[in-house]
Amino acid sequence: MPGNELQYSLIGVGITLILALVVYNLWQERKARKHAETVFRSTHHDVLLDGDQEEVIPPAPGGRMEPTLPTNSVRQINPSPASGTSPPRNAAKAPQSSSIRAQEPVLPWEMQAIDCAVAVEAPAGVSAAALFIAQQSLLAGISKPLQWFGWDDSDHCWISLDARSPGSLNRACAALQLVDRRGALNAQELERFYDQMQLLCDQFLAVPRLPARLDVMKHAAEIDRFCSEVDIQIAVNVIAQDTAFAGTKIRGLAEAANMVLRADGSYYASDEEGRTLFTLSNQEAAAFSAEQLRHLHTHGVTLAIDVPRVTDPVSALDKMISFAHHIADALQGHVVDDNRVALGERSIGLIRNQVGQFEQHMERQAIPAGGEIALRLFS
Repeated sequence: MPGNELQYSLIGVGITLILALVVYNLWQERKARKHAETVFRSTHHDVLLDGDQEEVIPPAPGGRMEPTLPTNSVRQINPSPASGTSPPRNAAKAPQSSSIRAQEPVLPWEMQAIDCAVAVEAPAGVSAAALFIAQQSLLAGISKPLQWFGWDDSDHCWISLDARSPGSLNRACAALQLVDRRGALNAQELERFYDQMQLLCDQFLAVPRLPARLDVMKHAAEIDRFCSEVDIQIAVNVIAQDTAFAGTKIRGLAEAANMVLRADGSYYASDEEGRTLFTLSNQEAAAFSAEQLRHLHTHGVTLAIDVPRVTDPVSALDKMISFAHHIADALQGHVVDDNRVALGERSIGLIRNQVGQFEQHMERQAIPAGGEIALRLFS
């Protein structure tokens, strides 16, 4: 029957076309997967995390190796003017080859020196805003700061991502800070971070490159040990002799020195760029406030410097000591240490030398006091 033969022929042709389409789609998918795996093959140089390395800085006391600066293949993202920070003074310069920049983007030093940086490759592209929004729910509850960056192929630089980031990306990076003043990231939280990153990438058909867990935990321990060695605050007290200090006089002295009263109840002295030098607070329980200072009487005030967060801690210490003596002269008080022992020139000299040693130790680690990395670590 000719009609049936024609019908069977058409059905056969249709089935053949469908099979051909399925095979083609599978071939395309395999091709894309192989491309992503080739980019992240373990034998490749880790261009995001490692980069080309300069000569290693000699070890600091304690036998730790110092962090080295990667040779940047990208333009660094400048810190915001409000932060008052600058890139490491010995950071390497970026090569100018646009082809190298396009193929091997290296996350700038200050963005990954104290982080677990996970590279994400999305060969088919992914919406920057959608990626950021999705990670907000998947990675909620991670205790350490987490930053997201996307690689801008047109400008050859990393850009910070947020929920309003425009366009599509083929490369992204999640940088999880390993240490802050609460301590180091623990193994359980790292494992959870890795699991959620894998789920996130699966959702967008992307491939994450997860650094070796043991290496990450070792790096976190080294950073935490370094932080414990330099995380110090120096405080001096000005105590009353016979008459308690009036709050109005304390306020007058602080404002005359251009100190600013903040919400935490302390006055802050800042340098010309707005960076904190030292603080002035009540030695007694009551915090300072604009209203309370009108009626306050206290038997002492405390001046303190947070050494790793100050750009030039020795200079800041000198200014703090000078202001303490100024308060003592104006209010007829005494400058003493925490044991209420008079603070003489010899004691001040010893403190100054100690602060200078801590500052040098931070410099040797390429984490200068008051710099961007230090402000992140000691927050």
